[in-house]
Amino acid sequence: MNIKVFSISLFFLSFLQPLLAQKATRIAYVDMNYILANMDEYKVASEQLAQKVAQWEQEIAQKQAEINTRREKLEAEKPLLTPETIKDKEEEIQVLTQNLEDYKQKRFGAETGDYITQRWRLVQPIQDQVFNITQEIAKTRKFDYILTSEDAAAIYADEKNDITKVVLRLLKRKDNAEDRNKEISTLLKENLGVDYKTEKQRKQEKIKEEKAKTEKKTEARKVRNERTR
Repeated sequence: MNIKVFSISLFFLSFLQPLLAQKATRIAYVDMNYILANMDEYKVASEQLAQKVAQWEQEIAQKQAEINTRREKLEAEKPLLTPETIKDKEEEIQVLTQNLEDYKQKRFGAETGDYITQRWRLVQPIQDQVFNITQEIAKTRKFDYILTSEDAAAIYADEKNDITKVVLRLLKRKDNAEDRNKEISTLLKENLGVDYKTEKQRKQEKIKEEKAKTEKKTEARKVRNERTR
């Protein structure tokens, strides 16, 4: 099963609707905003980033104030200045204005700005962990899709399909494989009414089932052979 975690959108739902009509598609959702708001390390780092943003905004405001002051002063002094001096001062203002635009782009650019880059560094590790956890839940509960609920287009979602708190509690576990498996088993049974099983456990159970079927067939064959004697 190919499990993907992504945001709900009207565009996506327009394609998903025919699938829902064809079969009973199993869907769950995760509220990433709730998870981020309840992760202590994210909150601390986010507050530190907010302080940086406030400093950057203050620097931008100071640079803009300097440019405005120079412009106002130039307008007031123009009658007393030569054309050459006016041109030089206008060029200086243009340079300061361009420098300010470059600084804004450096700090708040839509693709490579410091704010976008640093915020992504905060969110990405958590998103990666959420993806891994939701994959295990999807395999256990046989969900076809697990969606993130931010920017959701749906006007109603049944709470029984909300696995946010399960994911959050797993994120806060100790990073230990054995403990993780035990906790997943406990949490899934408590919150979703199912037992978590590792891939190894699932394979072992499948082998046992196949073995039991083979033994049953063998026994049935023996019975038939005895009857024909």
